[in-house]
Amino acid sequence: MTRLPHLTLGLIGRVFAILLLAVLVEYGASTFLYERASQFSVRQDEAHRLAEHLIIASKLIEEAPIGERNAMASELTTSRYAVAWRAVLPKSPAVAPSLDKLTDQVLAWEPDLDGRDLRLSLTSPGRDGFITGAFRLEDASWVTFRTRQPVRALDMAVSRILLALTPAVALILIGGLLVRQMLRPMRDLARAADRVGHGEVEAVPERGPSEVRDVIVAFNAMQARIHKLIADRTQALAAVGHDFRTPLARLHLRADAIDEGDLRDAIQHDVVEMEQMVSSLLAYLSGEDEADAETPAATDLAVMCATLADDAVDRGGKAKYHGPDHCEVIVRRVAMKRALTNLVDNALHYGKRVDIRLDATPDRVTIAVEDNGPGIAPADRARALEPFVRLDDARGRDTQGFGLGLAIVQRAVAAHGGEFALDAAPSGGLSARITLPRGAAAAG
Repeated sequence: MTRLPHLTLGLIGRVFAILLLAVLVEYGASTFLYERASQFSVRQDEAHRLAEHLIIASKLIEEAPIGERNAMASELTTSRYAVAWRAVLPKSPAVAPSLDKLTDQVLAWEPDLDGRDLRLSLTSPGRDGFITGAFRLEDASWVTFRTRQPVRALDMAVSRILLALTPAVALILIGGLLVRQMLRPMRDLARAADRVGHGEVEAVPERGPSEVRDVIVAFNAMQARIHKLIADRTQALAAVGHDFRTPLARLHLRADAIDEGDLRDAIQHDVVEMEQMVSSLLAYLSGEDEADAETPAATDLAVMCATLADDAVDRGGKAKYHGPDHCEVIVRRVAMKRALTNLVDNALHYGKRVDIRLDATPDRVTIAVEDNGPGIAPADRARALEPFVRLDDARGRDTQGFGLGLAIVQRAVAAHGGEFALDAAPSGGLSARITLPRGAAAAG
């Protein structure tokens, strides 16, 4: 079945849609505020005083000769009202809303002003407004006036402030929600990108603007290719490692048939080294998958460390365990044993004595594997934890394996949420220290 294309706005289209919505909300709120201002009213005594002043001004200015009307208007100007005469009505401010309710109040008190085209408007952006207006005389000239003191509205004192804030608050909320919704696919993409290379492939849902969907489609294809390359590489290397075991086993048998002792021992030593290299490679390649598959369980690390020390003694080495008899911690047993085994084997290879120290607190468990070998210079310790790195100058030139031992340990410890560090041992050698969170188990 052919998949129909998504008919949605792109990223630019959605931004324009949000801006359009913001303009519409602002326009609607401003219109409402303007209409609301037309209902402005003052106290009755203020309306009566204004009406009386206007009717007196109309009679006196109208009776005065034209040449004296400006002077008469000046005489009628008081501390409350400024009055002026105009032959032609000046243009009123475009942003000043008309005051219909106040006009009704004035006309109700002074009906004689009803036929004079009385015009009242509010000219103030704040809580207290100044009333301006004009009315027509019988000769078509005009009297203009303005309150010289702010007039406080009865029903607009607080509501005008709230109405003025309404558009801004509405725009912030609506715009924030729309942008958040629009960017949600990007957050999903960021989380998926952080998971690439860890676990199974999780395709990101293809949604959002067309530009974002194109990025998600490309990302899903990319992470599928990356995981396939990793899987193919791991499978190929693992297959090669397993195939090496058969000829190595035959070399063991054929080396036993060699009569010359020195040659036989040299060949067997080389075969053992090759087996160790193959084993470390397989352990490194399969370690992450095995760690993910293994279920953490309560494990007695004290017994494990003591057993590893005894095994080292049985192989002819010098090893000793220092610590409590029991210490249970929730760990992946196979991964942790492999990590500690690598540290012990590493210490036996470079030193003549190994000390395994376990220190347990209610919060964490620290295991230190110390040797008396040449150690590692502080500048090289971070690089020693990288895979396939061999510090021959620091640890001798007879290094066995691919240099994966410490990298395997670091990955196993990280999978447990712990820390792995290399320090100088008190004896002058290397101290490989593992710190693990205690978990739910208790020490015995």
